[in-house]
Amino acid sequence: MKGSRRSAFTLIELLVVIAIIAILAAILFPVFAQARESARTISCLSNMKQLGLSWHMYAQDYDEVFPLSRSIGYPDPAGDCARHTNDGYTKITWKSLTQPYVKSWQLFRCPSNPNNDIQAEGSDIEAKISYGTNGVVMWGWNPLKMAAVNRPAETVMILESTWDCADLGDWVARVNDPPACQWGQGFNLHRGQKGIMNWAFFDGHAKAMKLPAVFARQGAVGDSYSLIGREERGGVENLEMTRNQGPNLCDFYK
Repeated sequence: MKGSRRSAFTLIELLVVIAIIAILAAILFPVFAQARESARTISCLSNMKQLGLSWHMYAQDYDEVFPLSRSIGYPDPAGDCARHTNDGYTKITWKSLTQPYVKSWQLFRCPSNPNNDIQAEGSDIEAKISYGTNGVVMWGWNPLKMAAVNRPAETVMILESTWDCADLGDWVARVNDPPACQWGQGFNLHRGQKGIMNWAFFDGHAKAMKLPAVFARQGAVGDSYSLIGREERGGVENLEMTRNQGPNLCDFYK
């Protein structure tokens, strides 16, 4: 009895199939990675929205004064971003002040922040790195009242940070501040260079925007401002408003 003949792949056919699979993987893997990062970005945006609401709840309980970036320090710190150390120095930051309103330390951690497992500034070990206050508008121990914010819908309240400091300002990203670009990337970018950041604003909304758009000059000449909080006052520009800061950034932000 004549046996049946079995068909099989030739070496060339097998190599072609492997090549097709490799090409599909090269196409799809970056797409999957982008999809995951997009989901993380949305999660971080939701965190910031809730943190912004906690600020307003806090202000309603404290005579319309927002939480301080730093509220308690013993002894007097050597610098604004001094960490808790063994010398007995302790500090309470806005994260500890607003945590009772959100009741979750997880909200203070952005899933795509590379340093979200590192303790942030302050004595509370549950407070991790991911977010900071807008240091242009409020920093250190200076209180800020709700009525003092001139453009609440166009002024950043909370931003994404990779540093442990309670606040972060635009001075760490501008090329006209010589040491800024040497300090490293303080602002957290989603999707790498030319990526986006999430921003929470003083009116309670939060949205994703690119860094240059937040730093860029807005408004008419004589009454210009930026979303990071720089303003002309009485037609006199402060140093940071003398040029459009949108394109004036360290290379890793552009």
